Amino acid sequence: MHLLTLIRTNYYLKIMARFLEKRMKRYLLGGIRYIVKAPAPETIDSLVGIEKILIIRPNFRLGNALISTPVIDAFRDRFPSARIDYLATDKTWPLLQQRPVDHFHLLSRAAILRPWQCVTLLRRLRAQRYDLAVQVSGGSTSGFIVTRLIGARYSMGSRKGHQRWYSIEAEGRSSHAYDAIVNLTRPLGVACRNRPLLQLTEQERYQAITKIQQLVSLHSDDSSDTNFIAIFVGGHQNKRWPLEFWLMLINAMEARKMRYVVFLGPEEFRFLAPIEQRLRSSLYGSLCPPLPIRHFAAVLGRAQLLVTPDSGPMHLAAALDVATISLARISHRV
Repeated sequence: MHLLTLIRTNYYLKIMARFLEKRMKRYLLGGIRYIVKAPAPETIDSLVGIEKILIIRPNFRLGNALISTPVIDAFRDRFPSARIDYLATDKTWPLLQQRPVDHFHLLSRAAILRPWQCVTLLRRLRAQRYDLAVQVSGGSTSGFIVTRLIGARYSMGSRKGHQRWYSIEAEGRSSHAYDAIVNLTRPLGVACRNRPLLQLTEQERYQAITKIQQLVSLHSDDSSDTNFIAIFVGGHQNKRWPLEFWLMLINAMEARKMRYVVFLGPEEFRFLAPIEQRLRSSLYGSLCPPLPIRHFAAVLGRAQLLVTPDSGPMHLAAALDVATISLARISHRV
């Protein structure tokens, strides 16, 4: 098994890797504070010669990438003739397609074990001589490091504490991640959608209908009736739900004779065998095999309802206007 896959699928290795990653970022952040001086304060109207913009969100979580999508459109509205590039990851890049971006720079997860790739990427970004660097997430240390090291003439991000971090600082406090995006773009003076954006092609929509018909035909002679409820079994670490809950939900769907399709997250393979076994006797449910992310999004977009923990598909559903029941676990702390 590949080392990165082993880390992602082992709870204790993942915790250790995250601890080491945060420690390393803390040292880098401390060094940058001393090396790079704070930028002079600016307003959006005082910026001069904005021809090249870099939007920075190198995060591997699908939800975080989707949350950033309205930022792209807001900057395109404010700077219609500027070149807008985006620093993303190879995992999340497919979800950003069809947005008004001129060029994508991609960070691979393998760069964690090959730091020289990060150095090469930083050199490539510096060579572009961006006029404005936009740090989408105020809590992203890696994004902040990139923002400060690529040498852009101006920078923009959310206010954090009493120290100035960016040329233009937006309100940093918000009650929801979607509101944080609206706050970030408010200095632009243009409208910004407070939910993710995802644009599917006609071919992707057609492929989704074909896939759903295949799944529905397992339990119905009428393949034209493609209504279904989507159940996503997955989530991030402590947001996951146990196997027993999902089996109970499947039993409830069967009892109510409701058609449903189960989707497994990439790190939930340990649930595959028991869920497959339960669905062998199902009259209304199907298990969808793993799909490329945009194909999965197109299939999800046809659902009447999505049942999911806090996860990437939850944000996909928000982008596609699919009604969602989001499952939240309450932790009792002493």
